[in-house]
Amino acid sequence: MSETKEKYFYGVGRRKRSTARAKIYPGKKEVVINVNGKPVREYFADYYARVLDNMLSLAGVKEGVINIFVRGGGVKGQAEAARLAIAKALVVQDDSIKPVLRLHGFLTTDIRKVLAKRPGLRKARKSEQWSKR
Repeated sequence: MSETKEKYFYGVGRRKRSTARAKIYPGKKEVVINVNGKPVREYFADYYARVLDNMLSLAGVKEGVINIFVRGGGVKGQAEAARLAIAKALVVQDDSIKPVLRLHGFLTTDIRKVLAKRPGLRKARKSEQWSKR
């Protein structure tokens, strides 16, 4: 018994503490985005859902199912990781779209992360208040 597996295009995006994996299944219907099994507007706030929709419209994607699996971090980090994962999966699907995504900054990884707390300090750089007397 051999199962026929659906063909999909895969991309991984990371931001802060968040990791997102995107699978794009090309299809004949309108774009459907699911995040961790929920519709994108249920999982993310309206602003972050519109950011993903805006990227897809700039890329010219009009059909297909996009499944995103995110974990770790907060809402903003997860949304930006998902955006990067979708962009990388779109490049795997169609390499001619890369200049458009690069122009709008969707393929650029933001490497900034929270600095670890240092021993003897209150936070990463903040120290105890110093008193002369």
